[in-house]
Formats: sequence, C-alpha cells, structure tokens
Amino acid sequence: MRKWMFLIVGVLVLACCGQGLAAEKPYAGQELRISFITGMPTDVALKSVIPEFEKETGMKATIIDTFYGEVLTKNMVDLYAGTGAYDVLHVESIWFAQYLPYLYPLDEFMEDPRLFDAAEYDMDDFAAFSPLTLSVFSREGKLYGFPHMAGVPLNWYRKDLLKKAGLKPPQDLDEYYNHAKKLTQDTDGDGKIDIYGIALSGARSGLVDEWLSFFFSFGGGLHARPELFLRTTFNNSVGLKTVEYYKKLYDEVAPPESLTWEFGEVGSAMQRGVVAMMWNWTCGGRWYDDPETSTVVGKVGANTFYPARFGLNALSIPADGPKKEASFEFIKWAMSKDIVRKTTIAGGPNPARASVVNDPELTKKYWWFPALRHAATRWARMYLEIPEWSAIDDALAIEFQKVCSGEISPEKALEVASNNAYEILEEAGYFKE
Repeated sequence: MRKWMFLIVGVLVLACCGQGLAAEKPYAGQELRISFITGMPTDVALKSVIPEFEKETGMKATIIDTFYGEVLTKNMVDLYAGTGAYDVLHVESIWFAQYLPYLYPLDEFMEDPRLFDAAEYDMDDFAAFSPLTLSVFSREGKLYGFPHMAGVPLNWYRKDLLKKAGLKPPQDLDEYYNHAKKLTQDTDGDGKIDIYGIALSGARSGLVDEWLSFFFSFGGGLHARPELFLRTTFNNSVGLKTVEYYKKLYDEVAPPESLTWEFGEVGSAMQRGVVAMMWNWTCGGRWYDDPETSTVVGKVGANTFYPARFGLNALSIPADGPKKEASFEFIKWAMSKDIVRKTTIAGGPNPARASVVNDPELTKKYWWFPALRHAATRWARMYLEIPEWSAIDDALAIEFQKVCSGEISPEKALEVASNNAYEILEEAGYFKE
C-alpha cells in the first residue's frame, strides 16, 4: 500500500511540475516567422540573441531577410492576399501608413496583466527618447508597434581636417557651405580634388530627406494635415533658396557621383576619407570606427544644427498573423530594456529607449549618442504621415535631380514638383469641396 502511495504522490508531483513548466512556457513548440529588413544593424544584432529567446520561451524564431528596396512590395503582396505568411513585421516609419490597414493593435495585449506588466516594462522610457517615438506608430489612441530602431540625420565631420583648417563644427547652413569650400582640397597638387567638403545623399531615394532638412532650416514649413497642402508649400522663396543651395553644394563641394549616392554610399565616402562632412543617418555611426573598413578611425565627430526626419522602425503584428499572443511575447522580449541594451552592444541599431541611449558606459563607446539624443529631443520631425508621401518624395526628387544635372532651372523644378505633389494628393481625395 505504501509503495502505491509513493507512486501516486510521485505522479502528482511530476504532473504539477509539468503544469508549472507549461505555464512558464505557454507557447513552447510554436515557430514565429519574422520579416526583417536585411543589411541593417537591426537584424544582425537581434539574430545574435535569438537563441536566448528560444531557450526562455521554448519557441523557435525564424528571421526572413529581405532587402530594403524589396521588403515593402513583398510584404504588401502577402498582407493584401491575407496569407498569414509572417507573425512579426519589421516596419519602417515612412511606410507605416501603407502598412496600417493590415496591422493589429497591440493595446489588447498591453491591457492584459497576464501578458504585460506596464509598470515594469516602462513605456515612458520610449517617450523620453523623443516625443515622436510612440506617436509615430499610433493612430486614434492605439499603438501598432514597439519602437525598434531610431535615427535622426546628423552632420558628421572630420575632426582632424577641421582642426587643421582652424575651424569648429558648423552651427548653421552658411557655415556648412563655407567650411565645405575651405575643406575641398587637392592634397597632392595634381589638379584633381582628393577630399570634398561634403557628400550628398543625392540619389532619387535619398535626396528629399536631405533637401527638407535644409528647407526647414531656412524657415520652410510643411503642415501635418495633407488637406492643407498648397501648390506654394514648396514653390516659394524659401523653396527656391533651398534648391539653389543644394545645387551650389553639388556644383562646388560635393563629388559628382553624389547624385547616385544614398545612406550607404555617403557613409562609405567618409570611411574612405574622401569627404570632410556629410548629412547622414545615425545608424551608420559604428562604421567610422571599424578598423576593418574605415580609414578614419577616431577622426570623426558629429553634431546637429538642422531639423531632420525622425527615422524609426518598429516591430508589429500583422492582422492575419495566426499566433498573435506568441508574436506579442517576442516583440515584448525584443524591445525590453535588457535586450535592447544587449543588442546595442552586439552591434545593433541606435536604441529607441532613453535609458539605453543615455547610459554613461555606452556613450563612452558610442560617442554620437549625445548628438543623437539632442537631435531626437529638439530637431526630429515627421513629414506627411500618409500612404502617398512616398510618391510625393519621388516627385520632388525627380525634378531636383534635374536641377543638379543642369537640365532645368530651380524655378521650373519647383513649379513642376509642387504641381505634381499637389495632384497626387488631389487624386487621393484630400481636397474635398
């Protein structure tokens, strides 16, 4: 009898332990398919800690990489068809309005104490990074993504070249141009420029972000409500001054190939030591101190003196995702303070949590974090947060590139670009009578 009692007690103990383990790992055995933009620090660093997530939860996380130029089209095809191909999406803020109809709000999970401890998680830590950090992925009081990667373009400069020329980092656009003129050099006397004053993000996909920083700096404005957009929003004296300024930079102090350059090529030019300054995103900060790829290790600094688009990515759940609670568990884990700090150290993106970007230990290593923090709190802006913004961006870029290449005048470019932008919004129905 005693033997059977021991066996019964043992079975009960094992059963209770099994229930406890199941409660700790309620999604064990599930696989999450996560769509990520490849080639960015985000996916590299996150992959390095995925084994930790899998061990903690018993789930498997599979990251599907897609290049930046292809990811939106690929994901939208799947979302429109309702295939349920992904459980988590890596969403770029500039495309958020296009993704929005296919995303699931996270509030349902955040309001469930079984799934989310708001006090411990500290969402205010995101808001403290920038007033925009949570609002960018919010609509009508609902949050559609946890911020993952934050960036604001800075002015990156060669400290050694400025010092040699007796210059301090520029504090406005006049100094930016004047410094660039002084720093454009033929160093070996062969009649060819070896170091240009600046690099431009003049490619069709990058020009408008840079141009708008200058437009805002000269006093231009863009109303957040698209129905208030005018044909004169850009086609005015400030817009003309900005186009002329951009062409002057291109003609006098930038490499001719700048019209084909975007974020990566501009960063490479700094790494190779062929430019003295540049407008560029903060997520490339690690490049300049990488001894394997950079010739300017320890020679680069950063400051900010112009408004710039707030670049933010988030992790979101598709509305057709079949494992929403498990997906939320992954997003919550990936954007927790501990994991954000780990991924930052592992080579990841600029963190969107104030506690991490302000960490004294990290700011010693990532010397551009103070400039990023300053830019995020003071200078960050968002453009029209509508699906049509990409088309407007392209309409402006096409005409401004023609100015740089000498095909049309700045006046004509502004007229055509502004009319095209207005018509894009008109066709979309924003100007209702």
